[in-house]
Amino acid sequence: MLVKQTYTIAGETCVLAPPRPLFHDLRDETLAPRLRPGTDYWPHKQATDFVVRGAACAPGGKPVSAMTVSAGLGGASKRIAVFGRRAIRWTAAGAPVIGEPEPFTRVPITYENAYGGVDARVRPGAEVSPPQAAMAAMRIDHPGMYPRNPYGKGYLVLAGPLPGAEMPNLEDPADLLAPERLASGDPARWYERPLPACFDWVPAMTFPRYHFFGPRVDPWFPAPDDARLPEVRLGILPAGYRSGRPTGVAPRFFQEAPPGFVLADVRGDEPVRIEGMHPERAAITFRLPGPPPAVEFSIEGRRAAVPVRTHSVVVEPEAGELYLLYAATVELPRPFLPGVHKYIPIEVSIGNDRPIAYEPPPTVRDQLAAAGAQTRPVATQPAAPPRAANRGGE
Repeated sequence: MLVKQTYTIAGETCVLAPPRPLFHDLRDETLAPRLRPGTDYWPHKQATDFVVRGAACAPGGKPVSAMTVSAGLGGASKRIAVFGRRAIRWTAAGAPVIGEPEPFTRVPITYENAYGGVDARVRPGAEVSPPQAAMAAMRIDHPGMYPRNPYGKGYLVLAGPLPGAEMPNLEDPADLLAPERLASGDPARWYERPLPACFDWVPAMTFPRYHFFGPRVDPWFPAPDDARLPEVRLGILPAGYRSGRPTGVAPRFFQEAPPGFVLADVRGDEPVRIEGMHPERAAITFRLPGPPPAVEFSIEGRRAAVPVRTHSVVVEPEAGELYLLYAATVELPRPFLPGVHKYIPIEVSIGNDRPIAYEPPPTVRDQLAAAGAQTRPVATQPAAPPRAANRGGE
């Protein structure tokens, strides 16, 4: 059972608001892309994702060239240095120069504005052969791609001018870029570059998240699996992670918050503080609401109350909204097979809400019978009874 609650942030108080639907049902085969960041439908998260979605807002709406934003929940916090557009130019001697930041009133806190991108000047070497294989691989990967964030800006491999190159708008204040650090000189040394600074959902096909997707997903140039890698030093990956990588999808893949915001024990009442992400308020502070009552499952008439676990805490400061996603799981006394069993007697309720019954899909037998009926000529066909509408909120 997945439970999503929506709140309006009113001052330092969270007021329950009309519900928003669950986002991005992975069972829908028509979705594109299938692995969109921030899905509500991962059933078994082992920790809580804390995400802040929005923009850096200049104080009082007066343009600034640089500022700092921050976000924190409980004892976890992160800061981001935000800059206006900064062009990169080169001297006659070929040395890069970072331009002065342009004034801004609003900069979205997204991975497109964080450090990353692709240096398209890098060409595949002897490790890719024949040329047709290189072209096929470069449709979804590239040797000049920054594995941590191919969507960003500022990642340079080769020295020398690159028309249109820009600095990232978002940087880690403790690891700011300097002209001498812009070009790595070797695409295999991407792991020495700064980590992207962002509060938003982490895309699925970025390092190190895709490491947990399975044994066949690696950067074009694999990183070392020891303390030379920042992710190992920060505890995001264990030392020797490549030798002990999962054979299938590991639970850590389902965690979509940025590093430092995948939290082990969020239960409600923790303080939240967000600075620099509202056009009128310098800081937004509140305490998380408590979780909903225990979820009650009814399985073949037998009832079981199950506590919820917190999957996601999502704050949208400019909209003044908070989304909390919870999950509850119960073991079934016997197997129920959707597509085989026509009736699956499972209901679930929260507090005094009316129960929501599980609606199994049509059985394979019924689908085959319907397909056969469509191929046989019939003289008349009675109108089908109206189908009950699905109940919302599940």
